[in-house]
Amino acid sequence: MILKKLLFNTILLLISAFGFSQNFNVQELGKSKLVNVSGGASANTVFYSGDAAREPFSYFLNGNININIAGLYNLPFSFSYTNQKLGYGKPVLMNRLSIHPSYKWITGHIGDVSMTFSPYTLSGHQFSGVGVDLTPQGNFKISAMYGRLLKSSEYNITYPDILPTYKRLGYGFKTSYAFEKVNLGFTLFKAKDDTGSLSNPVPFELGIAPKENAAISFDTNFKLFDKLQVFTEYGNSSITEDLRVTDKGKATGASSFLLNKNSTTTSYNAFKGQFVYPAGKGTLGLGYERIDPNYRTLGGYYFNNDLENITINATQNILKDKVSLALNLGIQKDNLDKQKESQMKRLVSSITADFRPNDKLNLNLNYSNFQSYTNSRNQFDYINQVSDYEYLDTLNFRQVNQNASLSVNYLLKNDKRLKEAISANFSMQDAVNQQQGKTIDGGTSTYYNSGISYSLGYPEKELSFTGSLNNTYGKTDSGKNIIIGPTIGASKLFFDKKLTTNASTSYNTSYTDGEKQNDVFNFRLNGSYIYLQKHNFNMAIISLFSNSSTRKNNDLTATLTYTYSFDKIKMRPKREPLPENTEKATSEPVLKINFKNQLFEGTRNDIITQLKEKQLALHPLPAAENNNLEHLITLASLTPDDKELKEKVLDYLEAYATEAETLEKYNTYLLEASQKLENEMNQKDEGLENAYVTALGNVNSHPLHGVNETAITNKTNYNSYLKLAERSNNSRNQLTNHRWMLREMAVVAKTPAKEIQQNENVAAFSKQEVEEAFKLIKAKKNAAEIVDALEVKIIPFYHDLAIKNAANDEIDLKYIQK
Repeated sequence: MILKKLLFNTILLLISAFGFSQNFNVQELGKSKLVNVSGGASANTVFYSGDAAREPFSYFLNGNININIAGLYNLPFSFSYTNQKLGYGKPVLMNRLSIHPSYKWITGHIGDVSMTFSPYTLSGHQFSGVGVDLTPQGNFKISAMYGRLLKSSEYNITYPDILPTYKRLGYGFKTSYAFEKVNLGFTLFKAKDDTGSLSNPVPFELGIAPKENAAISFDTNFKLFDKLQVFTEYGNSSITEDLRVTDKGKATGASSFLLNKNSTTTSYNAFKGQFVYPAGKGTLGLGYERIDPNYRTLGGYYFNNDLENITINATQNILKDKVSLALNLGIQKDNLDKQKESQMKRLVSSITADFRPNDKLNLNLNYSNFQSYTNSRNQFDYINQVSDYEYLDTLNFRQVNQNASLSVNYLLKNDKRLKEAISANFSMQDAVNQQQGKTIDGGTSTYYNSGISYSLGYPEKELSFTGSLNNTYGKTDSGKNIIIGPTIGASKLFFDKKLTTNASTSYNTSYTDGEKQNDVFNFRLNGSYIYLQKHNFNMAIISLFSNSSTRKNNDLTATLTYTYSFDKIKMRPKREPLPENTEKATSEPVLKINFKNQLFEGTRNDIITQLKEKQLALHPLPAAENNNLEHLITLASLTPDDKELKEKVLDYLEAYATEAETLEKYNTYLLEASQKLENEMNQKDEGLENAYVTALGNVNSHPLHGVNETAITNKTNYNSYLKLAERSNNSRNQLTNHRWMLREMAVVAKTPAKEIQQNENVAAFSKQEVEEAFKLIKAKKNAAEIVDALEVKIIPFYHDLAIKNAANDEIDLKYIQK
């Protein structure tokens, strides 16, 4: 408690000191404005008409503003607000409010912020409070925080899906010191729930209890032999799972002395080490990491644990830096405490080669091989074992995934009058699942993706055209499918480059075993106008038409955005007439932006167009995430110089990578939920058929079956017969709907996660449920919980489809002879 008060008072003192006690330089004040505002704010409205379960009108307000005082103080803050309900029945402040004042080497964090000290202690958890970073020139650096990590939330039986939470406060600090030959760092983080913050009792079966956590880490880095760089970090986390328990505990971890230990207190360790050695024009690296099972802290949303990981990597540039090579090898295993029934081992290898012989040609080649091995023993082998020396068989499961890709970009022509380029890409993904050395049924799949694109630009006319053809071919045990279609687009600048217009249209069609499945056509139109160098108006219209044998779908989305920039928006330079016999000015500079082995190259407009094309390929996305990405593209298009453009593009790509990773997880969980549901439905199939056969038999064997109603005199027996007939019809409908759903689930369950959204019904389901799924994923819910939540949503969705589509299906009695 004393440490917490001392830390809190220290943070306030530091913020107050640099906020109110600095001397102003009067001469400098005379040279510049006392207050300078930079950044911008935007308002975004979205109109929607279609079949998806989303609001027809929504708006978003966003801002990133920095106030500079006398050239000394920076007060940056951001906000984001929307009228979307997000399941709470009222508008919410999505990103909330935070202020980050700074002066020289002092930066404060006030409001709803997040900080990261170490991957083993405080790791990005948002809190409401204060924090500070002190990074003076010299050897010593320190960061500290104090605030509320969680608000209390009472249990409400009306909303059982919303779990209660105790109020949680936390504090911590990170410090480092650079000696002459070695750097040392130490981190401490502590969090504790308020046991009295909930007034309503929490049901025992929810498993929610007030917790306390203390975590520490030590890190160091130094050089050996003047070249070999060594990095190490050790972390220890001690957690009391239930503060209400009164008996004493015996946890002995390095951080456990900071807790009031009881019998629910446990301690976990983590270690990471890495060696990096420069070799030629590259590096050689070796890494090792071990994290105990169940390692976690209350300062993060998600922690890797129960793993031992060994990695080797190498990079090298050769042939006068024209060729770049990168090699990665790794092996990972779990079940470190031997408590699981199975152990997973993974072997990963990848190689990347980039060849740029000149300014026109670029080739990139990538190959990766992912292998995992699971050795699982049947639990009954242990139960039925009669001798300690008896040989027990194991279930050996092996999965091999191979990925290869090749991309080629060639600049045909690049001068002041004409720009012409062509690019092609090809990728292959091959997966094989084996058990006991043999390929299992349905265990192989191969997918090929290819595309070719052509771009043509006329710089003097400020006009450009693009065209592409894309194809996906998949081969699995259940059949072959293909998707193919073209895309064309054009862009044009008007009114001295103040108005930018873009239009594109695409069409694709899909076939399964030669049978047509779906046609999709979309049209996109975008216009952006800059007024008085500070105001930007943008309007975008997207229209999509989908047609299949079972459903037609038309979607229309219109977005209107206004952005105000406190800095002047840098206009593209006007093209002045040149004297005769004088060469015209050079065209806009070509920029290159690298992000995680992706290269974005071209003029400012080319790069923005590339980002927009990338954005179009990322679906399905919740409306909030999609609009946030579009907003980041807008901010990038308004940047005043090339350096800031690169920063804004990187901001977008970071956000894009996050959403793409979340979408990949969503598709994986959706596939797992479908596979789980298919398995459960197969188990129930025979029981439903037997129930129907029994009900039908009772009807057929009744004495009044086939007797004309006018000839019946015993009304009691007749009413009994009618009830039997009703039960038979209900059993038939139940079996019919079940079989239709089972066939649909069987198709989805065999579809690779990357291709699952190409299924029409899955895409319709995702439109309705992707928003809630993203919330669960971003809340770091465990995989089993997310899969179960999706399964609960899938069942009524597909049941409604079954009622519409399965009414006339014939019933195949598969078990009648058993």
